[in-house]
Amino acid sequence: MAHFSPELARRIASRHGIVSRSDLITDGLSQHSIRRLVERRVIETIHQGVHRVATAPDSFEQRCAAACVADPSVVITGRAAGRLWGFRHIGEVATPIALIEHDRKPLARGVVLRRSNIIEPEDAVARHDGIRVASPPRAWFDCARDLTDERFEMLTEWVLDHHAQVPTLWNVLQRLNQQGRPGLARARRVYSARETWQKPAGSGLELKVLRALERAGVPSLVRQHRIVLPDGSVVHPDGAIPALRWAVEVDHVTWHGGRFDAQYDKGRDRKLRKIRWQVERITDAELRDDFAGTIADVVEMFTLRARRTAA
Repeated sequence: MAHFSPELARRIASRHGIVSRSDLITDGLSQHSIRRLVERRVIETIHQGVHRVATAPDSFEQRCAAACVADPSVVITGRAAGRLWGFRHIGEVATPIALIEHDRKPLARGVVLRRSNIIEPEDAVARHDGIRVASPPRAWFDCARDLTDERFEMLTEWVLDHHAQVPTLWNVLQRLNQQGRPGLARARRVYSARETWQKPAGSGLELKVLRALERAGVPSLVRQHRIVLPDGSVVHPDGAIPALRWAVEVDHVTWHGGRFDAQYDKGRDRKLRKIRWQVERITDAELRDDFAGTIADVVEMFTLRARRTAA
């Protein structure tokens, strides 16, 4: 970045290679100099008044940063925001989804535009790289228009486990409750199927089970033990005893969103059996109905496995 001051070069690097025309002028470049940089392909115009440094690698984050630099009111939302937050169950997304107000001018290219007259301060989070991303609850709601009910159910459980609480998502639903809003019907339908008392998958139940098993005499359970399957994929059961090739998994099926993982789990268990691993699966429903009895059953299965391995 020989043409830029050290301060501007650092700013460009932090924004994934994106620079605004106003930043270039503030740095001392004339309009003629900027045109020369474009002609020599040192920089490339992305949006009106927004450029990317040609040597910077093209990336999803770069495209998001460019949209936010082009219009400071833009908020990256929906599945695009989900990718930035690391959401699961949203599928592949390569194009930024920009949430803008109705009176804003459209961006030039490379962006999916979503207009809304409700963009509150709590809906956006400003990142250090210049990207304004929708908060996890707002991103969750905006994903509803692009996902099936099944995918959105799984996403809801994941967001509750990692980013938000039940009242938070409920408040977002109430605040965005306007007739005709895309995704609202799906968000209502999916969320209303979930009882408010239900804990999300990935709560402390797994740890509670492992500790109960250890107290009952199951020794040296390794949490999230890494197992490579015959096809090269990797799984991490909730608890395992590698020496016995024995593992235990806690499945969350109370909320019917859990059923969409059942087919995957069965296939994974078949692959584990090919390499002589035995997996004992128990459900949150079993544990809720009879925790002590379920733990006793698993301990019995462990004892049988240990005896057979010794024999």
